[in-house]
Amino acid sequence: MRGHMLRSAAAGMLVFVMLSAALSGKLSARTVGAAAGNNEPQAAPSTACDYACLTGFIDQYLAALVAHDPSRLPVANGVKFTENTMQMKLGDALWGTISGMGTYKVYFADPQAGQVGFEGTIRENGTPAILVIRLKIENRKITEVETIVRRGADPAEALEKFGQPNPAWLQPLAASDRSSRQDMLKITNTYFEGIVHLSGDMVPFDDKCNRILDGIQDTNNPAYNEGWGHGSFNPAAMGCRENMNTKIWAYIKAVDPRRFMIVDEKMGIVFGFFMFNHPGTVLEADVPGVGKIPMPASAKRPFNVEVAEFFKIQNGKIRQVEGVQLALPYKTPTGWDK
Repeated sequence: MRGHMLRSAAAGMLVFVMLSAALSGKLSARTVGAAAGNNEPQAAPSTACDYACLTGFIDQYLAALVAHDPSRLPVANGVKFTENTMQMKLGDALWGTISGMGTYKVYFADPQAGQVGFEGTIRENGTPAILVIRLKIENRKITEVETIVRRGADPAEALEKFGQPNPAWLQPLAASDRSSRQDMLKITNTYFEGIVHLSGDMVPFDDKCNRILDGIQDTNNPAYNEGWGHGSFNPAAMGCRENMNTKIWAYIKAVDPRRFMIVDEKMGIVFGFFMFNHPGTVLEADVPGVGKIPMPASAKRPFNVEVAEFFKIQNGKIRQVEGVQLALPYKTPTGWDK
């Protein structure tokens, strides 16, 4: 369950109007981001680090991590490192407790921005966990390391039960199926606007879209129920659009900040970190065709959730969504706030 504190009605309307204009080609994604208080990938300084070079930095990072030896890495002076939003010295936290790699790996890279990302499973003192990494590379040195460790065995084990990542994450897009960088950002941003405005119809979902969060497919999966406990109502049995149209996300009043970090044009993937904050004051959802139903207990308390999430954009539509959620105290900063 995820959410955010209420923004003013005027600010919300401004973002919605500007988003609509952006989708019609009248405004840039940067303008939309500025209105919503968001970030998007910035062009990297001159570097010869191409796609293979960037993903190679992830492999190098993982090897050093498992060896508990950050000195193996080519890092810039003043490299910044966070784990679960907390800034610390490179070599702390997971660097001392990781005991091996798991079986699940997904890579995404953005040579234009000089950034590369990874989601995969690991073992921490023998216990399965999910690890998300973002590296920023400048002049073939690591300048930023942002990580989320989703601890608890169940999510990692659930992810590994898929056997391998969805083929959507592993197959490069044909040129005819690709969108421009700007359009990929606009399309992804509509996902969060759809949550805030309780409308899956405003999001360009592919009819085959599915979402996996913390190793659980929570769309088109009637075997899973998030605990709504209201008769036969089960939003997890619905597709991405229908799920969002249930208005069950009514307690989410904003998603802010939205940090779009990687646009992988080769694979058609947009990756970023997105902060959901909710005050716990919205106690019911008015579900079309069902009526008012109480929110699950998890939505009835104030807390933040940072989600490391990535989106497959194919033929101008969201084909697949996957992410990892990190529960945090209410109004916790990202660790990368300016």
